[in-house]
Amino acid sequence: MRKKHVDLHMHTNCSDGAKTPSELLAIVRSKKLSAFAVTDHDTIEGYLAIKEMLTDDDPILISGVELSVSLEDGDMHLLAYLFDHENEEFINALKDFQVTREKRGMKMVEKLNELGLDISYEDVVKESNGSVVGRPHIARALFNKKMTSYYEEAFHKYISDAGPAFVAKENFTSQDAIDLVHNAGGLVVLAHPGINNKEKYLQELVGLGLDGIEAYHSSHKVADSDRYKHLADRHHLLITGGSDYHGISDRHGSVGSQRVPYECFEKLFEKGHKN
Repeated sequence: MRKKHVDLHMHTNCSDGAKTPSELLAIVRSKKLSAFAVTDHDTIEGYLAIKEMLTDDDPILISGVELSVSLEDGDMHLLAYLFDHENEEFINALKDFQVTREKRGMKMVEKLNELGLDISYEDVVKESNGSVVGRPHIARALFNKKMTSYYEEAFHKYISDAGPAFVAKENFTSQDAIDLVHNAGGLVVLAHPGINNKEKYLQELVGLGLDGIEAYHSSHKVADSDRYKHLADRHHLLITGGSDYHGISDRHGSVGSQRVPYECFEKLFEKGHKN
């Protein structure tokens, strides 16, 4: 019997992915997954779009979103699952956050203009195709206007955390994010703890009510994943994982690449439906 696998971390062009919801669903279907989650940054539009396209033969889809949290040393990402996507408090919080992201995008464009780069906010919005504006859209606008020789150069040269045009996000606090998700009936998982050593915040997050840790991720080596599983056992956390698929070269893995065991989904689903 074929082993069941899931992918609980992927993005559409409703945030910073390259694929439309329908294109992503086609890829998911081709990978023969048993369950999946669309976890766009700070928006559930991609999830809602795919939810409407599902047939009885498709893998199980659960609600998901990747929330940005502010820390002293930069951003941290928390994955939310199995929340009520119609919860009014949750929806309004995401809408408010999207407005702050738009203002942030405008400020970064202003800084780029001050550096002598002829780019407008309209150029960035065009790249976003109506999705939440983020740094990838600014990078694409710079590249398409031939102001950088390759896509990633925009990050390296201008809009990285240490770049001259960088503007910090006005994010949720860890407690606010966890409370928001829990109040909507969902579960919260620390995303890719191996990136920028965010695992150092694990103990603090557990104290705030964290539910799980993303042990399987395209940036984690086998030894990393094993360590996070051990930490999950120690702190009584759920184990999740996914490709973090963006559909952009050099940005994480392909859909289904992490071969996340179906058991991880089962335990997540079981706890989510007990809440």
